[in-house]
Amino acid sequence: MTHPGVAEGRTPELVDIGRNRMLEIRATTAADAELICELYRPLSLEDRRRRFFSAFQPDIRWCRDWASVGERGGHGVIAIVHHADHDEVVGEAGYAMRADGDGDLAVTVAAAWRGWLGSYLIELLAQHATAHGIGNLQADVLLENRAMLAILRRRGSVDLEHADGLVRLTIGTAGYVPSWPPHAVGRKLLVATPGGRWSGEHAADRAGCVTAVCSGPGRRQRGGCPVLASENCPLADSADALVILLDPADGDTERLVALHRERRPGLPIFVSSRLAESGTVPADCIEVSTSPGETVDQILSLIGPGTTAP
Repeated sequence: MTHPGVAEGRTPELVDIGRNRMLEIRATTAADAELICELYRPLSLEDRRRRFFSAFQPDIRWCRDWASVGERGGHGVIAIVHHADHDEVVGEAGYAMRADGDGDLAVTVAAAWRGWLGSYLIELLAQHATAHGIGNLQADVLLENRAMLAILRRRGSVDLEHADGLVRLTIGTAGYVPSWPPHAVGRKLLVATPGGRWSGEHAADRAGCVTAVCSGPGRRQRGGCPVLASENCPLADSADALVILLDPADGDTERLVALHRERRPGLPIFVSSRLAESGTVPADCIEVSTSPGETVDQILSLIGPGTTAP
């Protein structure tokens, strides 16, 4: 289903999807406002809540603004199925530019077309972003929105923030490993922990740090762990400190720590007490405190204050 222009981030796409139907995907403009409204009108309250985190029903003014996101440095696409006797708007997706230099991703797909179209639209946006020098796309997703979480997890997403039933995820556009936002301000902490949740996240945020949390090599569904594959990890390569809280009984954990130490000899690596006591990691790894706040203080005492001047 890939058109030769996709790899270069170009649209439109015109794909034969069988049964005398053609799928058209093209960039949006303000003139597509009514088509986007047409897509949103029949959506259920639950669908709108997952998209807007409220019961908000987009009006023509909102749809016109969103459809013209390309005029503000972002990019939007609309998906239309051309049947023999009528046209059907089946999805739209786009990203707006964030202050930190990443794109802010949003996707909506009609109920009958879910299961593959969302992933396809995200891939088109990622390829367009890559072609325009944007390294990552971020998305706020409700923790209950398993479909969207699954799409982004399959693409190697990393957790950035958790709050009020939401998670902010980031995906790399040029591959399956994201990088730090280019204009992020603060010390960069890369944390590897099962489940992608770190108890010190909020303390680190209050201290002015930028945190990325990955679930370790066992949870990456595509692309694998780049460090274990002897490849570059953009997050690890530019982190100010690593915090590794993975299972010491997993042989990949020992190997991962050793490879990080080999790649960046002077980088502070903090490990859990279980990992430190296992005797399987380099002696210069630092055992973290059991208190999240004390852990962050401990890290910043070595690498310096979290927030730097803009």
